[in-house]
Amino acid sequence: MATSGTPADADLRTYGRILWRRKWWVVGMAVAALAGAMAYVSTTPKEYSTSAQLLVQPISGSVPLNGTAAAISPTDVATELQLLSSTPVVDAVEAALHLTNVGVSSSEVGTTDVLSVTATNEDPVLAAHIATAYAREFVTYETTQVVDSLTAAELQLAKQVNDLELKLQLTPAGSPQALALTNQQAVLNGQLGQLQAYGAAASGGVRLVSTAPVPDLPSSPKKKTDAIIALMAGLVVGLGVAFTIDFVDDALRTKDDVERAAPDVAVLGTVPTVDAWSKKGGPVVVTLTEPASAAAECYRSLRTSLQFAAATGELRTVLVSSPAAAEGKTSTVANLGVTLARAGQRVVLVSADLRRPRLASFFGLDERTGLTSVVLGQLPIERAVREVDGVPGLSVLPCGPIPPNPAEVVGGRGVADLLQQLGERYDMVLVDSPPVLAVTDAVVLAQRADAVILVVAADRSKRAQLAQASERLHQVDARLVGIVLNEARSGHTGGYAYGAYQAEASPTAGSNGHRVEPAGRT
Repeated sequence: MATSGTPADADLRTYGRILWRRKWWVVGMAVAALAGAMAYVSTTPKEYSTSAQLLVQPISGSVPLNGTAAAISPTDVATELQLLSSTPVVDAVEAALHLTNVGVSSSEVGTTDVLSVTATNEDPVLAAHIATAYAREFVTYETTQVVDSLTAAELQLAKQVNDLELKLQLTPAGSPQALALTNQQAVLNGQLGQLQAYGAAASGGVRLVSTAPVPDLPSSPKKKTDAIIALMAGLVVGLGVAFTIDFVDDALRTKDDVERAAPDVAVLGTVPTVDAWSKKGGPVVVTLTEPASAAAECYRSLRTSLQFAAATGELRTVLVSSPAAAEGKTSTVANLGVTLARAGQRVVLVSADLRRPRLASFFGLDERTGLTSVVLGQLPIERAVREVDGVPGLSVLPCGPIPPNPAEVVGGRGVADLLQQLGERYDMVLVDSPPVLAVTDAVVLAQRADAVILVVAADRSKRAQLAQASERLHQVDARLVGIVLNEARSGHTGGYAYGAYQAEASPTAGSNGHRVEPAGRT
């Protein structure tokens, strides 16, 4: 025996149904994004990127003065990274390459002391040349700065030595002052010698580690990467569009949708779309032509639900209507009448849609005489009611001449008396009426009936329409016993078809030629 799923399973099923219902939005967005990415890739010129690497190191000119090489700090690396893009370096590169607007990018390689200088160009050879030239010019710039600094220091020390020499010439030989000046001069001469020795091999704060290789593959555009990103972005956008459209779309599609729109009213049954309904021609009564079909079984299930509803109180006259037009109320009356008659009940179907009568045509009968003929006193009930051939116990009261004032006719005493007399003669009176929201006829007739059934069509009926129709019926204290979801999609009917059993089918069923209009057409 099947068990109901958990709330989480229900949510997943709901999401799954939404995605399946809106799948073409998701697929369309994904395909559009992928096509856009491919178009971009095909029209964008290829560019190649390559990098040269520099090592940040202590400045050699600082060693002679303190005797110890300073450690490289993150600040030193950040400083060199900033100097890479300084104006003097850019000017030197452009002068060396005889190019303008030489654009490169620089970055720190991880957390190391290595800097990467990257050049991008449509020519892979030129990209490698630019990156290498930029790195070399930066090394030259740094070395020049160090050499200039050492030269300035040498000149300053040489000046200090010369000043001491002049002082010694004015100081008496052998005096303590002369001895101090001599010692000081010796120290300065030693420092000057060190500066001159290190200046010969001076280097800056960076060293070229590797030149930029010529790249074999373009860095952009990247077909596979761009395609994957575009496809994922398209799917995300498609999912968002699908759920947004489903959120703003208030069409009734499943039994759950109907229950949410009218939580206080039971769903008596769901009926699937019948293939014959889409064919041109007259209406098709599926309970007669295909008694073993899933749709016919759903109508039998609807009959059972109606019988259970009748068990809670007297239910002899039932009005069948819909919130709007073309939702299948008339076909529901015809098929429900057949199933009730075959269950042994005496049933009469009343064509009370005085604006667009169609019920009699379901059984090949004429609408020219009927209800209005009886109300006007032109014909007795016995002559107006027609029996349906091949369905014992089933009769039809056609509409009769269409009056100019249908609302006044159905609201008059004549229709009330007629329905009362029919209720005394038959076990069940099924009344086909106009839509509730279109005209007032259905609301007026609802006050004459013991119960009301509303028929809604999947994918066409709206939640707001169902709620409004239900509210109008409650305002006149009509007994709304249930809702029928018509043209439900496969998997949402809850009905069963027994192909091997001709359930409740008479020997002549399916061969009498009776036809009924599509459930969503009237």
